[in-house]
Amino acid sequence: VSLCGSQFDTMLAVYSGSACPATSARLLGCNDDSCSYQSELTLPVIAGQKYLVEVGSYGSDKGSGVLTITNTGSGTAPVNDDCRDALQIGDVSNLSFDTTNATFDGTGACMNGPNIWYVYTASCTGDVTVSLCGSLFDTMLAVYSGSTCSAFNSRLLGCNDDSCSYQSEVTFAAVSGRKYTIEVGGYDSDTGQGVLTITCGGGVSNPSDLGDAPDSTNNVGSVMTAYPMGGALGVRANYPTVYDDGTNYRPRGPIHRNEQKVAYLGECITGEDEADNGPDEDGVNNINPASNTPNEDGCDDGVIFPVSMPQCRWTTFNYKVRVVQPGNDFWINVWCDWNRDGDWDDTIDDACSSIPEWAVQNKYIYGLSTGVHEMTTPAFMSWHPKSGTNQIWMRITLSDQPWTGGSGTGLVGNGGSGPSDGYEYGETEDYYFTPDTTASVCEDFNGDGVIDEDDLSTFVNDWLANCQ
Repeated sequence: VSLCGSQFDTMLAVYSGSACPATSARLLGCNDDSCSYQSELTLPVIAGQKYLVEVGSYGSDKGSGVLTITNTGSGTAPVNDDCRDALQIGDVSNLSFDTTNATFDGTGACMNGPNIWYVYTASCTGDVTVSLCGSLFDTMLAVYSGSTCSAFNSRLLGCNDDSCSYQSEVTFAAVSGRKYTIEVGGYDSDTGQGVLTITCGGGVSNPSDLGDAPDSTNNVGSVMTAYPMGGALGVRANYPTVYDDGTNYRPRGPIHRNEQKVAYLGECITGEDEADNGPDEDGVNNINPASNTPNEDGCDDGVIFPVSMPQCRWTTFNYKVRVVQPGNDFWINVWCDWNRDGDWDDTIDDACSSIPEWAVQNKYIYGLSTGVHEMTTPAFMSWHPKSGTNQIWMRITLSDQPWTGGSGTGLVGNGGSGPSDGYEYGETEDYYFTPDTTASVCEDFNGDGVIDEDDLSTFVNDWLANCQ
């Protein structure tokens, strides 16, 4: 469908069906500039079906133009026959397709016959249903995370043959704004005409958030490893992540109820009933004790890397906070496993200083407006053992109340735990990473918790007193 040759700056959209008004669910394609300032779209159609074509202009532009519609006929492969040419779509209702002249490409993760491809951008966080119900042949359907055309087996989220008679349907957990690859084909070498419907139903039953550090006090009863992460033989993990493991005498992982979103870390947050079982918005539990797999939360995006943690030196790092409802106060706390012993309970007594693993203690934040804010932690001193692993487990918690000692005072693994009743709002993010341990000239030399011009004066005075 082309407006090339028109005499003004055009815009063009095509919708399935002929009913008015046109809706976003029926949108098959939209274009502004294709041939200079004029518009053009190529899309798959089915003979005999009706389509609504909307012709307009960019801004308030108007003028005379020409409309050309060319149908390449039944002998041509679909425009989205190859994965690299996948059509970009959102939520759609009965989008027509025809695989009659399609060929096969892919790795056979789900099907091995003629296939076509789409890349879907999730409109919400929650369960998405991709359906071929109503199609006129024996279909097959696969959904993969991401939008690339490789490593399909490791990215497979769902594969289905028969769901509604001989047609296919897949439901998977999506995160708003993320892209997913959809492969449409048939059983064996079956081809034909069909319809594709994608609907996003919204969040899970529980919007609460928990961390994803390994926790040996879990609902499975399996010991998890802190170092190396997932290693069969290593340091036992005693980080408090699971909120309720069925006992009343172990530190509880910090749970943020989030019945109303007030503020959280980074750009996104996914809800889960529990860290190691139950429904989870990103489709996988934060930790899987049975397979010794932690670090699975899909929205740990608050901390800005790289993070500098030089030996026995003051440092800071940056992080993001998204405020949804302004006018609320919150606190930031950070724990770092300096001695790599699988908990955040300790204080390291070194010649340079006494260094607590509770690195950032109840940083009070208030007065932030709606939106994303980049923040800097107060200065804290970092430490690392002379031998052993370079990786470290770090927890950052944004909460509606200060940390007052956790839920398991005196017990191993209490550091970083949450209150017995949980937090009202916020988010906990856990990170396993290798910090930059090289020294920086940007340090809190006077130990006042702020890196500013006063530190330069302290440094100069120390140098003059000790280095002449």
